[in-house]
Amino acid sequence: MKGREKMIAVLEIIRCAAAVALLVVLAMYVAYRWYVSVKETAYEEAEESIKRAVREAGRPVVKVEVEMKGKW
Repeated sequence: MKGREKMIAVLEIIRCAAAVALLVVLAMYVAYRWYVSVKETAYEEAEESIKRAVREAGRPVVKVEVEMKGKW
């Protein structure tokens, strides 16, 4: 019976290790998805900021020229 009990104990250890590995993989997946979400948000905000800056830089600058006819 000792051989059988030992085999059951080993199988229980393997089962627990597999459960822990699954939890680690799930945690890594959640962390990866969070990272991708944050990265996409940052890219979108940067792109919008660049577009806004280009739009503002493309506005015409109003020049005011004063003619001083014959005063100098």
